[in-house]
Amino acid sequence: MCILSSPAASVPTPAQLWSPPSRQQLALDALAGSSVSQLAQQHHVSRKFVSRQVQHARHALEHAFAPPAPDDDELLFALPVTRAWLRSFILGLVLTCHSSFRGVQELLRDHFDYPLSLGTVHNVVQHAVPTARALNARQDLSAIHVAAHDELFQAQRPVLVGVDVASTYCYLLSQEAQRDADTWAVHLWDLSPGVRAGQHHRRWRPGLARRPGAGLARNALPG
Repeated sequence: MCILSSPAASVPTPAQLWSPPSRQQLALDALAGSSVSQLAQQHHVSRKFVSRQVQHARHALEHAFAPPAPDDDELLFALPVTRAWLRSFILGLVLTCHSSFRGVQELLRDHFDYPLSLGTVHNVVQHAVPTARALNARQDLSAIHVAAHDELFQAQRPVLVGVDVASTYCYLLSQEAQRDADTWAVHLWDLSPGVRAGQHHRRWRPGLARRPGAGLARNALPG
């Protein structure tokens, strides 16, 4: 028969006897500038114990003064969606984002739950052409000194394009039956002297562009 003696009860260390308020006061004393070594010697604890309380206090302060996390569900703004707003939005997608008509249709269907036919998108763009022509006709082109001209094609028909090199403003976008020198001359003659001077600076010759439409964005054209 074997008689086992009961295990001796573990004696708690001085650090384990510290209450939460006492630990908080120890951390505050250390944060106020007291030496960690002096505090450990004064309270009969290790420097590691004092440093651990200081670390807990710093984490608590950082958490207390941290900026609030952004709320993804917070309402930022509300849009009063009207038919006029939708027309403006369609033009922005086509002209600014260079979206196709089908891309506009898919976006309105998937994100706005607003089905729209391709014909409606086309009509919105075409309806804006007269207004755009009137605005373009009032533009002052005298400040254009370096101009770039090229040709691109839409539905196998040439489109004459003119762009201000400094601002990338497109001041000429005309679909024509021909792209010969006479057709170019008619359009260039109507432009300001500053734009015509740009042709000589670029040493451009009508109808001889090696890469028609290179580097030019595709925009909506009047029918």
